[in-house]
Amino acid sequence: MVLLHNPQNERREHFRINDTLYLQYKAIDHATAEQLGQDLVTPLLDENNQQQVQLHALQTAFTLLTDQINHRDRDIARALRLLNEKINILSRGLQNRHDNMNIKSTDVNLSGGGLAFLCAEPLDVKSALSIQIELRSSGVIIDTIANVISCKKSYPENTKTPYFLRLAFTKMNEADRNLLIKHILFRQAETLRASNPNLDSL
Repeated sequence: MVLLHNPQNERREHFRINDTLYLQYKAIDHATAEQLGQDLVTPLLDENNQQQVQLHALQTAFTLLTDQINHRDRDIARALRLLNEKINILSRGLQNRHDNMNIKSTDVNLSGGGLAFLCAEPLDVKSALSIQIELRSSGVIIDTIANVISCKKSYPENTKTPYFLRLAFTKMNEADRNLLIKHILFRQAETLRASNPNLDSL
């Protein structure tokens, strides 16, 4: 399903967190963006998509289970999440070696509606991008289409990535969107607990 909006999701969508993701993106024309957006809405069930569906199902089950455990023992739930993240980092490292790739993690500011990060080259406002995000905590890969909101020189300037890029998601599978929001809420709760260990309600 396409990215949808309703008042309740709108509030959750705009929680913003600082996070580190595996991120790939490329500029595309608007006709390609429209076609890829339709593919996200009605994907063909090839082998890669079937694996992604299985991964989504496993991650959903894992999230529900750790949420239940969290009500009884927060430390055990946190340990399980950290173990899951460690497995995903090791898996990514092995995959990169197999593919002879050097995909680096990227520090981002993330919400359910978009993201921002430092990049090497300027991009035109309103141009379209095809983006693949891997959530380090779960290994879930999210494909989305985004439009450039702004791309300006950052200050102080970083010589390798001198531009600050802000993007708005325009097309995303609804299941991916739900996983992204869950990830954001979990990271936000972690940050609040770290700053105030007495918050037992999170």
